[in-house]
Amino acid sequence: MALHSNTSPVYVAFLFSLNYVFMTAGSGLSSESSTGLSAPYDELYYRGVRAYFREDWERAAEFLEKSISTRDKLLQTRRKCHDECLTAGDDKISKLDEDDFTLWDLGILDWIQVRAECVRFCMGRSVSPAALLPVSSDIEYEFGTRNPYNYLQVTYYKLDKMAKAASAAHTFFVANPSHLEMRNNIEKYRRLLGVKEESFLDREREQEQHWEMYDAAVLTESSSDWVKAVKKWKECVNETLKQTEECRAQCVMASRVIPEEPDNVQGIYERAADLSLSLLSCKQMCVTLVSTRPGRVSALEDFLPLQLEHLHIAQFKAGDLKGAVETLRSLLFFYPTDSDFLSNLELYTQTLEGDTEAQETGPMQEIAKYISRALQEKRLLYFGMANLDFKFSDPDLWTPEDVVPESLRETWRVEKEKLNEKLKQGEKVEEVDDSGFYAGGPVPVVGVTVTMDDQGLNGTNRVVLDGVLSQSECDRVMQLATVAASVGDGYRGRRSPHTPHEKFEGLTVLRALKLAQDGLVNQSDARLLHELGETVKILMDSYFRSHSVLYFAYTHLVCRSAIPGHQEGRLDLSHPVHVDNCILEPETRQCWREAPAFTHRDLSAVLYLNDDFEGGEFFFADRDAKTVTARVKPKCGRLVGFTSGPVNPHGVTAVTAARRCALALWLTTEKHHRDMEREEAEELWAADGKSVVKEETGDGESALKTARSGRSQGKERSKERERVTGRRDEL
Repeated sequence: MALHSNTSPVYVAFLFSLNYVFMTAGSGLSSESSTGLSAPYDELYYRGVRAYFREDWERAAEFLEKSISTRDKLLQTRRKCHDECLTAGDDKISKLDEDDFTLWDLGILDWIQVRAECVRFCMGRSVSPAALLPVSSDIEYEFGTRNPYNYLQVTYYKLDKMAKAASAAHTFFVANPSHLEMRNNIEKYRRLLGVKEESFLDREREQEQHWEMYDAAVLTESSSDWVKAVKKWKECVNETLKQTEECRAQCVMASRVIPEEPDNVQGIYERAADLSLSLLSCKQMCVTLVSTRPGRVSALEDFLPLQLEHLHIAQFKAGDLKGAVETLRSLLFFYPTDSDFLSNLELYTQTLEGDTEAQETGPMQEIAKYISRALQEKRLLYFGMANLDFKFSDPDLWTPEDVVPESLRETWRVEKEKLNEKLKQGEKVEEVDDSGFYAGGPVPVVGVTVTMDDQGLNGTNRVVLDGVLSQSECDRVMQLATVAASVGDGYRGRRSPHTPHEKFEGLTVLRALKLAQDGLVNQSDARLLHELGETVKILMDSYFRSHSVLYFAYTHLVCRSAIPGHQEGRLDLSHPVHVDNCILEPETRQCWREAPAFTHRDLSAVLYLNDDFEGGEFFFADRDAKTVTARVKPKCGRLVGFTSGPVNPHGVTAVTAARRCALALWLTTEKHHRDMEREEAEELWAADGKSVVKEETGDGESALKTARSGRSQGKERSKERERVTGRRDEL
């Protein structure tokens, strides 16, 4: 309904009260008994927690599970009633004469009453009166942070239900990735018999599926499969819109009660307007909630427009210009004056000359409705800020200035400028490495020299060392890789996990030993692979002045081979920009130390074996994953070392011809994350009565060989250590 300039404040308040029904309806008490819920979920939760502290594990599990399922049913019922009553009373609104205001108040009240009765009746059919009452903010916080699963994890452990305990632990950890105790618990569950990988199930996954789709779309895009990327991005956009609607429905049905004794004396219109504005603000905040990953405090700015931009690029690269036009016109709803969008649209329409239907393709209807509704709500909220002293924080960067009342525009502009300045400064923040390592220590291996340090590599805790290997040693390891790959490398010769244009081959120390035992490779070459790791650890430990004992986290001989006939016009990377011990989020420049990242890795190293290939250049990048800060060209005996944290994002350019091989190593200060496969190989060697350390040969390389003796042959190893399995990675 249009808002006329001569409308009195009382009618403006009534306009706000249109939405008030949804909040008051949820607080009405039905006389009908509950058929779906036995008790309020907060009461069930209290009972579960009390049973937990009494160590009554059976009852604790029962009540905690009931509290979770009861809350889920309540949220589903709210959404169902919201949908059922969406058009209730619309016939009464349509009968109102906009030019006759004499009965306008009564007509609106009649419409509100019909909508309220619909919601009250719908909720009363499934929810008990007690379950309709508001819950405390503390309880909402408990469920928002997934704390019930924290209790359930211990409860199921005590009940010896390890698969359920693992699932509860994982569900909690997804939303609390910095909870170190839970991280350790998960590692323990992984080592228990009967706990399978599928046991680590996120029970709240349904509410976060848009993030899974977002990650899948980014991964597909990185492999340059543009047709599939279009499909993935469309799925992501649709799921984001769906989750937004789910969130908004909960705002509409949230149990609210008008305070009986407000702080200041207000009339019914002012009080209704205040509650209605709170409802609209809640709906607007769904943008932030949906754009924030579980366990993170900051939202991904412009989440929906960002997806549309990715979709538009994928459509263009897939040759779907009609779809690109539709998506661009949708993007222009958010940023109507963006010069890049406008020039791209002009280019597409010119390319589609003669195809009138494609040229005149309009925006997505879902986006048009989304924008129209958002702008209406923003206008009301900004009106409330200007006239009713209401507080509102706009979650969107795209909000147009003409939505804001003139009296607020100056303040709005200042806040907008501060935000933009903050974002710009964020791009220029000097990276600080808090890992505890400090580059610049001595190089204790004869013949190894520092080629590039922090200054030469434009970063922190980075180094390039040359002379780690001789050419003959490079040749031996290259031959080992060739022979090992030809008989099975443990990866079934599959293509690279990062690009379809390259073949990926890998070999571990344990695999090399077993091949040697079968007589397929030389024992001396297998031992050389092991010794190289020892040398690298000595160099990394010394140069980065390790503050703790270092352990091998993983060692991997990696080869990438360009697939003939699949190289023309490649724009992808052999390994996209990433950080080794956290998940890099280029859009926000954040790096999250959470699964599935290898958060225990402290130092990373790559020892190159050859240079007779094209592409395959190692590079360091800024956190935006776009700005290259330093490049390193591989060659035999060259080692790149760096700390594994967010100060060192890195990647590998496409290998476009021949075969690139390198030994990738990661080191950790956490003993329980040491590489058990490597130690198993050492034990097998010891069982055969053979040293894992190469003896001096007197061929002029004795000093180097001695330096590689990083372990004492008589060192005892604990028989009680447990195997820790996990996903592998390579550089």
